[in-house]
This record gives sequence, structure tokens and C-alpha cells, in this order.
Amino acid sequence: MVEDASHVGAAIRRARLAANLTQPRLARQAAVSLSLLGKVECGDRVATHALLTAVSRALKIPVERLTGQPYADNRRDEQTHRAVEALRTVLRHYDLPGDITPRPLPELAADVECIARMRRNAQYGALAARLPSLVEELTAASQLAGTTDVPQVFGLLVTVYHATHTLLHRLGYADLAESVEHHLTQAAHRASDPLAGGLAHWARVQSFQSAGDYAHGLRLMDTARAELDDTLRAPDEAAITVYGSLHLRSVTLASRAGDADTARSHLAAARDLAKDLNTDHVHYGLTFGPANITTHEVAAHVELGDGAAALTAATGWAPPRTMPRTRRGHHHLDLARAHLILGDRHSCLNALQHAKHIAPQQTRLHPMVRETTSVLISLYRRSHPELSHYADWLGLTA
Repeated sequence: MVEDASHVGAAIRRARLAANLTQPRLARQAAVSLSLLGKVECGDRVATHALLTAVSRALKIPVERLTGQPYADNRRDEQTHRAVEALRTVLRHYDLPGDITPRPLPELAADVECIARMRRNAQYGALAARLPSLVEELTAASQLAGTTDVPQVFGLLVTVYHATHTLLHRLGYADLAESVEHHLTQAAHRASDPLAGGLAHWARVQSFQSAGDYAHGLRLMDTARAELDDTLRAPDEAAITVYGSLHLRSVTLASRAGDADTARSHLAAARDLAKDLNTDHVHYGLTFGPANITTHEVAAHVELGDGAAALTAATGWAPPRTMPRTRRGHHHLDLARAHLILGDRHSCLNALQHAKHIAPQQTRLHPMVRETTSVLISLYRRSHPELSHYADWLGLTA
């Protein structure tokens, strides 16, 4: 079983004591409930994203110090983590002349499509193995491209940087992921594609979200939508997908900020955009449609602490085949958290198992999965073979 010291609450307690703070004082400085902080520290309550970021700001430490990321000690993911150094190197060389001759653009485009598919399916090990060389080759292609090829080359770089950003964020390399956000923004500009620019803003807000800077994140999403207003005068599926995804990102930001009214407003705007869509669509690596709007509504209720509303919203949810594994897997993680809020440990574990089945590596690398599993074990307070096996798979076993 998991040691008591493996949950996030124990990390908060250690950091609080190292800062010579009492629980009441930390609760005041972080503007969180003392009762909630106490339950989190003893492992009886899951630390929400909002609590984690509030506490990390109060303690003046990165969130990763509390979540324990990156989880590089799990043998199942060690090869994935090893590739990060290769990625770090090629990203550092982004503006220097290369010594390789890139393949023709059609061959590069075929590889980029494979990368996009791996990202949607949360195949992070395969992504990590292929991204360094492809980023290097596309960088060389961008330096050699003639005028007519520039938009296409940088369009391919947008997709590859987006996949790189997702990989690094999921692995827990926050600073490196943030540097990729800048590369992505520059590539979108060179691609002369407003929708690629919308994707770049969508990705960039991850840094604000992770830091708990929700107000500035919401402002960035407002700016991104304003820049795309012209695309909605004669919208196609791609424009609706990108624009709608910006609303869904705002739902996440608002719910983590505890602003239910703003979250509802953006959900309503997203539904209005999707009213003519019969199913979900994927464009620019973003998913938008009725099913994904529901996943965001469920997640928002969870962040706002209303497990019953989350489960009600999820009633009848049926993801289409077009919905990526990343979105389907994350939905079951949110359902697990909703069940745990209501004290239903059995349903919580079932939902975690569903997430594992759909997107195993994403599930294993997600801090909220590890935290939810640790709290489940703390609540059972006795041997539970299925839960122990799950904890071992996550790399939590003592």
C-alpha cells in the first residue's frame, strides 16, 4: 500500500513546517479553508487545483514541489523522461543553422500527422522518442524554406510544438513547457494563420492556469477570441472548434478561480457555438462539440466542489469516435473525483480504472490521479488488493 507520506497533503505539511508556518497561518495566507487544509494534510481530502496553486503561492514554491513532478522514478515511464534532454537540446538550438538536410515537405507532413495522432491518443512514450529529431528537422526546413513554403513549414511546426508542449506539461517539466509556448506563438505568426494563433494562445494560458493566475488567463482568452472575431463572420468547423475551445479553456480557468457565474457564461457561449454541430470535431489539435462541452461542465462542477452536479451533468454522456483518448480519459478522472466528493469510494476506483483503460500513460502521469488514489487508500485504511495493484501501477507503492 501507499505510505502516508506519498500524498500531496503530506508534501504541503512538510513545506509548511519548513517555512515555520502553522496550519491557521498558512490557511490565512493562501485564503483557503482551515478545515479543508487540515483534511488535505492528513490525506482525507483531495487537494484541488485551486488549493494547490494557492498554497504554492503562499509558500513561494512551484506547484511541482507539492505534486512531486516529474515522476521520473516510475520504471514504466523512464524512457519517456530520458527523451526530455534531447528535446531540451533541440529547442535550445531553434535559431541556429542546422547541419542536416530535411526531407521533402510531403514526407515531413506525413510524420507530423502521426505525431498529432499520438498526441490525441496520449502515446507519450512514442511522442518522446520521435519529437526531438522531427523538431530538429522542421527547424532546418524552416531556415531553408522559400517564400512560398514558409506558411506550410511553420504550420507543421505549430502542430509539432503543440505536441511537444502537451508532452512536457504532462511529464511535469513546467519551465520547459512554458518556453515551448513562446516557440509555438512565433511559429503561428510565421504561418500567417489566425487559427494557429488561437491555438498558441490556448496553449500559452496553460502557464497561467498552472500558476493559479486565473484572472490573467481569462484576460488572455478574451484577447484570443477578439483576435478571431472576424473568422466567425463566415465560420467553418475549424474556426468554430478553435473559438469554442477558447471558451472551454475559460470555463476551466473560471471554475478553478471559484467563479461559477463566469464558468456558466462561457459554457452557455460554447453551447451556442456548437448548436449546429451534430458531433465533436478535432481541428488544430483541439476538440469541440457537445460531448467535450459536457466534459468541461463536469470538470467545472468538480472544481467548484459539487460532486452531485458533476454526476448529473455526465448523465447520458456518450463520446463520439472523433473524441481523442486524452479527452475521454480525463473525463473519467473528473468522474472519479466527483464520486470521491460524495464519498463513493467504489465508483471512484471504477472511474480511475476506466481512465487507465482509455489513456494509460496520461492517467499514470496525471497528478490528480495519484492524489485521488492516495486519498482513496487513506480512506479505506485497510488492505484493498485492487487499489494496491492500481497504486503499484502508478508507482506509488512503498
